[in-house]
Amino acid sequence: MKKIGIFTVVLLLMVGFDFHQPFAKAQSEEEATLKQQDTSNFIKTSGIITDIVKQDETITLTVETQEKEPQITILKLTDNTLVFNSGTTKALKNETFKKGQKIDAYYDKNKPMIMIYPPQISPELVIINDNEKFGNVKVSKFDNKFVSLDNDLKLNIGKETIIVNEKGEKLDQKEITDKELVVFYTVSTRSIPAQTTPSKIIAIDYSAIELKQEDTTNYMKFSGIIKGIATQDGKAILTVDTEEKEPQTTIFTITDNTLLFNSGTTKTVKKETFKKGQRLDAYYDKNKPMILIYPAQITPELVIVQDEEKLGTVKVSKFDDEFLSLDKELKLNIGKETLLVNEKGEKIKQEDLKGKELVVFYTIMTMSIPAQTPPSKIVAINYLSPGMKEVLNIIEMDHFIQNGTKMIPLSKVAEQLGYEVKTNSKRFSTTLSLGNSTIKVTRGKKTYSYNKSIQQFKEKPVIKNNKIYVSEDILELLNQQ
Repeated sequence: MKKIGIFTVVLLLMVGFDFHQPFAKAQSEEEATLKQQDTSNFIKTSGIITDIVKQDETITLTVETQEKEPQITILKLTDNTLVFNSGTTKALKNETFKKGQKIDAYYDKNKPMIMIYPPQISPELVIINDNEKFGNVKVSKFDNKFVSLDNDLKLNIGKETIIVNEKGEKLDQKEITDKELVVFYTVSTRSIPAQTTPSKIIAIDYSAIELKQEDTTNYMKFSGIIKGIATQDGKAILTVDTEEKEPQTTIFTITDNTLLFNSGTTKTVKKETFKKGQRLDAYYDKNKPMILIYPAQITPELVIVQDEEKLGTVKVSKFDDEFLSLDKELKLNIGKETLLVNEKGEKIKQEDLKGKELVVFYTIMTMSIPAQTPPSKIVAINYLSPGMKEVLNIIEMDHFIQNGTKMIPLSKVAEQLGYEVKTNSKRFSTTLSLGNSTIKVTRGKKTYSYNKSIQQFKEKPVIKNNKIYVSEDILELLNQQ
């Protein structure tokens, strides 16, 4: 890895690794923020390919900027990554990458990222710069007059302009409004904004990209080999390196709450059994706040230890009602032999899998699209948002048991989940409001109202230390809103 000063690393982290965004000298902070947020859904990074690694269905590119002190970016491309040639405008396959090529990579600016250097990015779009045939590319949102929202380029769409969607299907001009556009052109006027007659326009449906990224899973995945093991306060501290020419290091803290499984046997693993040289996949909540340091320090929710002797594949994803993964890659044919359990290892029924993140263990699958498999085991994870995790921390510090039922502080819990809390001391009532939902609780009454319907607690609410406590069964209702 090339050496780089600490200040430079921190600066890069702070600006989100946007190495090539120009700064207008007289631009106000408000204008800069508006331009960054509203003109495009993507951030651009450019450089020269210095290394290419192919592993499974992923191609990893090491890209360096053309600067005196070049910065490095690791790009991870899949079959879903859009790749085009700047000159011919043709779609390309991942196999066409070569060392020395200059590329522009565009990635969703709202995508969760590991805050390390060099940054590791999965771009949605890559443009390979053609050295023989000249061509410009502009990626931006455009208004209804086809002026880019940064006011740099106006499109004069002609009869020869090819207009397509991401799949290459032809579109009408009216169908590309309110879309992110990838515009290919060769010449433009010197006016402000510059004007051009584009040769090709690709309309990107950002909502589909956002759905694919945000909804298919709650977790980010990191794979590597254990290089170091330490223990501290009952926790296992693992130093893990990626399998690349210039490996990236991550520190994983394994606690008693981390789910640990063997990929082959599907059995749970104890944190005391980790060994150097083991391959593992670590999954951590993508909504979790990250410390901006290198190497990254992460407490994963799930770790899969790769079995070197017994074959086994693991898929972590959300699934629809037909048990098709939301990324459309795997269909589950659940049979009588499939072991279904929850996080605690307790057996559950097939209907209990719905609405859960699933950890699917399997050995064989069809070659169809999507692939189909009879899984050997499925672990259903009840995903907790960062806000809900903080709620559990609040309850852990402030609760008591009444007639065998845990009583929790209503106001503190509700406020943590975003509710507006109002107390009427004369009527001994507390009202919770969030969106269109209203919950009204009265001290000493076992019943409460939810949107004017009558619900019932396990135990009557009580006042203790000037706070109202209710039975914890209300959590399920509060967390649904």
